[in-house]
Amino acid sequence: MRRQVQAVLAASALAIVSVGGGLGSVNAAVVAAAPAWSPPLTLGAGAEPSIRTLPAGALDKQAAIVSAPAGTGSNFWYIDELRNPDGSYRLKSSAPQQPDLGTGGGDSEISVGRLPASGKCPAIAYTGLHNIDLLDNFTAARSDSCGESFTNPPNLYATQTTLTDRQWQSFDGIKTNHLIYHKVDTGQIVDSVSYDGGFTYVTQSGPAGLAAIGSVIDPAHAYTQPQVKIGNLVTDYAHPVTGAHYPAAPLGSGEQIHPLYAIFAGTANAAETAMAQLPNAIYDYLDTLYLASSRDGGRTWTDSKIYSVPAASHRELDLVFPVIGIDSAGGLYAAWSDGFKISYASSTSHGVRWTKPFQINSDNRGTTHDPGRADLFPWLVGGGPGKVDVVWYHGQGGNTDAYRNPGTQDAAHGTTSWTVAFAQLFNATAVNSSGGAKPTVTMNSPAITPVIHRGSVCNNGTVCGITGPGDRTLLDFFQVAIDDAGRANVAYASDITSPGTASTVYTRQNSGLSALNGLAVPRLAFSQPVVPTGTSCPGPQVLDPAGDASGSTTNGTGEADIASDDILNVRFTTPDSTHLKVALTLNNLTTTPAPGTASTQYLVHWTFKTVDYYAAADVGPAKATYTVGTSTAGKNNPGTTVTGALTPGPKGRITWTPARAAIGNPPNGAALSKPYADDHGSFTALGTGLHYVAAVDRAPDAGNGATYLVGGRC
Repeated sequence: MRRQVQAVLAASALAIVSVGGGLGSVNAAVVAAAPAWSPPLTLGAGAEPSIRTLPAGALDKQAAIVSAPAGTGSNFWYIDELRNPDGSYRLKSSAPQQPDLGTGGGDSEISVGRLPASGKCPAIAYTGLHNIDLLDNFTAARSDSCGESFTNPPNLYATQTTLTDRQWQSFDGIKTNHLIYHKVDTGQIVDSVSYDGGFTYVTQSGPAGLAAIGSVIDPAHAYTQPQVKIGNLVTDYAHPVTGAHYPAAPLGSGEQIHPLYAIFAGTANAAETAMAQLPNAIYDYLDTLYLASSRDGGRTWTDSKIYSVPAASHRELDLVFPVIGIDSAGGLYAAWSDGFKISYASSTSHGVRWTKPFQINSDNRGTTHDPGRADLFPWLVGGGPGKVDVVWYHGQGGNTDAYRNPGTQDAAHGTTSWTVAFAQLFNATAVNSSGGAKPTVTMNSPAITPVIHRGSVCNNGTVCGITGPGDRTLLDFFQVAIDDAGRANVAYASDITSPGTASTVYTRQNSGLSALNGLAVPRLAFSQPVVPTGTSCPGPQVLDPAGDASGSTTNGTGEADIASDDILNVRFTTPDSTHLKVALTLNNLTTTPAPGTASTQYLVHWTFKTVDYYAAADVGPAKATYTVGTSTAGKNNPGTTVTGALTPGPKGRITWTPARAAIGNPPNGAALSKPYADDHGSFTALGTGLHYVAAVDRAPDAGNGATYLVGGRC
């Protein structure tokens, strides 16, 4: 179906996808020189994105598939590469789906099975850590349509366990999917297995004859359990286990078993674990990386050490998370960050022996970190033999001395700027005379993206900003995947246009060498989106395309658009010498709040001089309140009640008429700059009493509208 749509688009007048996924009109087709990376494509709300690519031969060959938790369920997108009539290209994201129907959102993960001989779409398995019962389970769903749709309803209680945390997935074949996760109550890492492509999972109470949950931390390393950081999981397809198969159908998949490898950070011994558990401990003693290996389909696991540093160094090797990767020949790679050094080690002996570390980032090479530099959140993926792509977040400027919360935060949204860094390593299993990794570095850049965040990046988990300072907007990781052309595909988080609210963004390698075969990757010319964002005069000062307020972000319905939350424009006017009027137009304001939500908040933002202001309307089933106030570091301060009105119907409006004295007393001729609008839906999750708020639409989708001059006449 999508290929027919693509053909229609290619034959029609040029249409460019605006950032955020809606169609926007184009003032002119601009074909620039091919960039080193594709232009950033904002997908929608979420952080901690998982990204995968589909194998060659898939019916609908998307550029990539991405999932990211948004707090109230996880969003999922597929991304298409489309060709324009002038020969240039554009990347288009789908509208967001929520495979978990809003029940997940604590964490999100996807994995892709091998391509079946009888079909054109591999199984795509999704899991979302619950928000409906205080993170006690996972919702699972499966797509058999290359990501265009998921099982409906999903499996709301896929693992039937309690106190679960951070999960990772890897297929071992067409139908067999392994889901590992951390059990908070025991400290154990466990493996649940699905034999139906990721919809149902074997548990301790599962059908007879199937493998029970496997304990990833073996008895010899049980001392780590109270103090462990789970890493991800990979499958070694290059080395099938001779004569080993999963249980036969119909209970199991009957597929060939391959080695599985997981990574975790832990303490070096029981004494360190005891020290880490002391009430006044200021160091977590996660100074050792372990490889967990299974050759029997996850039933049993054996652990061994990858790398360790002395506890006296106070280097934590989990910031955040430790990562395992594997190339097509079965070469293993472990990557980690201590906050300032992005390092990796490799193994060609199935994890028995490892090289000494190689530092990938070019800064922070001394025994103390460079002033104003930090490097966090590495992710690594293997390609062809000895070829590896690595990404991480690089911070520069400001004060990065705070070890687990590097970066200066101030009223201007921070002085430390963060970008996505990228390195490509060839000959990554090579070893020098002293046993150290000796790769050929073909690419190494601290900034393949514009600035994605300003301020601090907190590594203290969910306590960031609660028990102490720290900005956790970017959450704890992001990922890179390699497509069948060998290009790096990166999904990352950014809040640069709306501090404190993260969006998931996608970019793809467009120059350099393939991580599969070492040849040059295709260089494509992209037409940059030229989307009108408003005019100072006559206005509206803010414009936004219709149809980009997805229902799945708040109530899990999968609606293509919630018309009452779909912002069309914002217009500022000056009714008299003492007031300002702000009008927000919605697609259709007949149902407020949207079905499945408890209330909706509509906001318009602008800056006068150096102060950020907002106008807010909180609309519930029976009433609406209207306020204006100031914002500091992206957070709205308590406001003042003002006159407002709601006009329902198609292109319905919400208006505020504040006294100028309430918004800084702008005189005639004053410039109100950087205007934008957004709205949020709130709801209670499945009767639990827990209240959630999710961003729905932003106008414009990125950046700001046009400056308004108070009292201006056109």
